[in-house]
Amino acid sequence: MIRTIFDELLDLNNEMNRIFKNYNYSGENWAGSNVYENKDDYVIVSKLPGVAKDDINLSIKDNTLKIAGERKKDQDDKANLLLNERYNGKFERNFILNEKVDMNSINAEMKNGLLMIKLPKSPESKSKKIEIK
Repeated sequence: MIRTIFDELLDLNNEMNRIFKNYNYSGENWAGSNVYENKDDYVIVSKLPGVAKDDINLSIKDNTLKIAGERKKDQDDKANLLLNERYNGKFERNFILNEKVDMNSINAEMKNGLLMIKLPKSPESKSKKIEIK
C-alpha cells in the first residue's frame, strides 16, 4: 500500500484527537462522532443532542469537513445551578478526508439529536480499471 501525505495528516489528526480527549479538552465534550468509509462515500454521524440544526454550520475546504455550532444554555439564569454535566457553548470539529469528495452531492440530515453527513467521493478519486490493448 502506498501512503500519501493525506494518510500522514489523517494519522496526525487522529493522534491530536486522542491526546485532547485524554486531557478532557472541552471541545471534545460537545459530541461523539463515528466516521465510516466505503467504496463510494464517507459517512459521518455526530451526536448533537440539544443543538438545533439552525445552530450548526457545516463547511468543507481542502478535503477538510468542519462542523461548528453552539449548544445554547437550557436553564433559567435566575435559577441556582446545582449540577452541570452538559457542555454549553460554541464547538468546532474538523475531519480530514483521504480523498476528494463531490461537493455538489453532499447530504446532511439532523434527526433525533444525530447529525448524519454523507460525502460521496469524487469520480476522479475512485479507482478505474485500465484495459490493456
